[in-house]
Amino acid sequence: MAIRTHNPEEFQQPPQPDKVLRFTLGERVSHWTHALSFFLLLFTGLGILSLSFRPALVVFGGIQVARLIHRIVAVVFVVVVSGMFIFGNTKYHWEWLKSIFHFTKADRQHITAFPKEFFGGHGNYPAQGKFNGGEKINSLITLFGSIFITLSGLVMWFASSFPPVLVRWAYPVHDLSMFMMTASVIGHIYLGILHPDSCAALPGMLNGYVSTKFAKAHHAAWYNQVENPTTHEGENSL
Repeated sequence: MAIRTHNPEEFQQPPQPDKVLRFTLGERVSHWTHALSFFLLLFTGLGILSLSFRPALVVFGGIQVARLIHRIVAVVFVVVVSGMFIFGNTKYHWEWLKSIFHFTKADRQHITAFPKEFFGGHGNYPAQGKFNGGEKINSLITLFGSIFITLSGLVMWFASSFPPVLVRWAYPVHDLSMFMMTASVIGHIYLGILHPDSCAALPGMLNGYVSTKFAKAHHAAWYNQVENPTTHEGENSL
């Protein structure tokens, strides 16, 4: 089966039989940059936050080096990922951002059936788009968590430039946002690596492709749109 992409002229990846391109190179770079930055920020941040984690910072060279790494990676976390909305495959980043704020009836039905799928089954829900209801919620948590972490982090970093009351509030906002994102990431890792049904999505973030079987089972509306782009031109313009 030939591979269909959103715009075949934009990507030169060779077709693979019985697979469909789900994520472009730009989308994958953005995802993994965000993921690696997040974990570095989490581990260095835990050591800075709590004495209990302080001994682990020896792998970074101690608390002072960890603080420096935390700030450098924070810049990467913000600048590189934000830059993907301006440079590279900007179309797909903006499409993702637009889609996660638009919940259809099918998305809501997926969210209702999601608990069953989370614990090993396959929920009964209608055909989903490129991002299902659960993925949209995870994306919203990631988006707003990143915004609150970034803003509170700036206040903490340049504390002398802000009112003391704002600095005091920045610390709990920063910590709670990170804990919220960490919980979301744990669920994301479970579904992407350990879940018997949804782990088939992982190759999409490694080489870009998922099997047509997985695409039809989990994202049938999107798969049909990719396979028959002219049929869905009216839908794409909405």
